[in-house]
Amino acid sequence: MKKRNCLILLACCLLLTACTPADDLASVPEPTPESSASASEGLSIPSAERSEAELSDRARDWSADLNYLKRNYKMYHENPFYLCSEEEFNWKLDQLAAKVDDLTDNDIYFELAAVMAGMGDIHTSVLEPDCIYDEVFPVLICCFGDQVYLSGYLKGYEQFEPYLLREIVAVNGVDITYLKQKAGSFISPINSWFSKERFGTLQCFVPAFFDWAGCGYKEGYTLQILNENREVESVEVPVISLEEYTKTDAVYPDKWLSIPFLYAYSYDWTEYYKTENGEYVYLNLGKMDNLSDVYYRELFEKTAELVRTHPGCDKLVVDLRSNPGGYLKVHDYVREGIQMLKEVPAKQVFVVSGGYTTSAAMECLSMFKKELGAVTVGEPTGQFTSFFDYFSNQYGIKLILPQSRISIQIANGWHEGSPIAENYYNENGSLYEWENTVLPDAFVYQDIEDIRQGKDSVIEWVLAQ
Repeated sequence: MKKRNCLILLACCLLLTACTPADDLASVPEPTPESSASASEGLSIPSAERSEAELSDRARDWSADLNYLKRNYKMYHENPFYLCSEEEFNWKLDQLAAKVDDLTDNDIYFELAAVMAGMGDIHTSVLEPDCIYDEVFPVLICCFGDQVYLSGYLKGYEQFEPYLLREIVAVNGVDITYLKQKAGSFISPINSWFSKERFGTLQCFVPAFFDWAGCGYKEGYTLQILNENREVESVEVPVISLEEYTKTDAVYPDKWLSIPFLYAYSYDWTEYYKTENGEYVYLNLGKMDNLSDVYYRELFEKTAELVRTHPGCDKLVVDLRSNPGGYLKVHDYVREGIQMLKEVPAKQVFVVSGGYTTSAAMECLSMFKKELGAVTVGEPTGQFTSFFDYFSNQYGIKLILPQSRISIQIANGWHEGSPIAENYYNENGSLYEWENTVLPDAFVYQDIEDIRQGKDSVIEWVLAQ
């Protein structure tokens, strides 16, 4: 079995909750040497009145890159200053340019990612450079509620066995709540549900992030974990290579592997389940990246057949918790599949949402709710029904900074989603900043005690209805 967090990482690297893969993005033409050389002109350095000659080569290169970003972000984004003003955006980049000599390359990535995340559009983001993963940890984590837990470790690191499903309260003595907030600053400052889900991915739980966040003043890394008596224990975490991480199997608690949602997190599949608390047909839509109509037709045909052949089962559960979106085209296939389900209607239909439910998955949620009268259950989504997207004929823009070669994904369209949630626009025709998520009809949080017993809290709630 592949590691759950690796699957999330791959989805994030390809899409970053996009509606088309990054490879389909239209790249901005490379600047000419003349434009690259003059790119730093006009970029103010707020910390001091320094001439161009006084800047280090590194600072000069970054000034050129950031000035290039200023011009091209404004040029290519559908509505670049929807939530954050141009003046504030420019000021943030100027502040970053002024301190690059005091930052590592990894630090600059996180700082720049935070600037772009502050624009309020999760489809516009800085793609992680490879150097972020030069060093990783042989452990995996997950967030449940407001807490962070050790969910697994790589084979060969059995010293972590006693701490599986135990709460991590700090790293190098730095409070985990602060670290989650720090991660949220470059993931999504306005949607804590999305940030929470992404905190559990490899992008955040790496030495590079912790060094930037304030844990790097000590040598080495330790996790402060609560033992069975809720006493704090410090556990040293070794640093390994990404190659070792990707080639080594992960070890999970036995109970973890008995929960289908956690075991096969981002796959598309359907199954009938009968438990001591009831029975249900379960359809997991893990992502929307398969452009085969046959693929989805067979998936929904099997789901309809499971409902038809189990007349005593009156509950259908559609799980979107691991769905970050994909191709908008897939909506046509899902819509056809829903028509199949209408012919063999279950008495109760539930759609499960969470902080990772974003992008094209939002339209799926809308369709199930409108067409089948589904009850949404779980946690708030990671995005609103309307959002910036990779749209038009170009499927978005890929901007490559000329000196650092860092890539930035830019949304060049707008998706006006189905109004399953009442939305309000301000005098400028923009959604308010707090219109960034869709609340479920029933809030059900995954409880760690249920996890320890091998139960899915949402499914348990559904079976009780």
